[in-house]
Amino acid sequence: MHILALSGSLRAQSLNSLLLQEAVRLAPPGMAFSRWEHLDELPHFSPERDAEPLPPAVVDLRARIRAADGLLISTPEYIHSLPAVLKNLLEWVVSSGEGFGKPAAIWSASPSLEGGARAHASLVHILEVMSIRVVPEASLSLTLARSGLNEAGQLQNPAQAAALRAALDWLAAAGEPS
Repeated sequence: MHILALSGSLRAQSLNSLLLQEAVRLAPPGMAFSRWEHLDELPHFSPERDAEPLPPAVVDLRARIRAADGLLISTPEYIHSLPAVLKNLLEWVVSSGEGFGKPAAIWSASPSLEGGARAHASLVHILEVMSIRVVPEASLSLTLARSGLNEAGQLQNPAQAAALRAALDWLAAAGEPS
């Protein structure tokens, strides 16, 4: 199963980007990842811009979503919601429909006790409107995330690592043909 991993953060070493690296490290056999790391190359969305010729970053993003069997989106929380750059990414694919019906895991990592719960809920709602199949069992919120990672950015807590592995197993199961 090929998963496209998207971080909603522009920071290279953000907690959410590190969490995606952990997904790659802890993935079950048969699950492969690619990451799309051009969030800052997307122009601001406007319906008038959603016409040929499309910006190269949009063409690439849409092709990668189309090619993926599932999505893993990890979002930080800014002002009790998802970041504007992640919302912009979603606006570029809502009308083209590449994600339609694809299973998706929503993750959030936060240094707070809430674990980015508000951003997580916002993202779930948006993806459901886009007809992307959010898999609740594959979704997780990592609280107090900064303290849960070692210097290499790996989860130190065995319970958190087990929760991440279980989430990936659920995502893999959701992507299997019925």
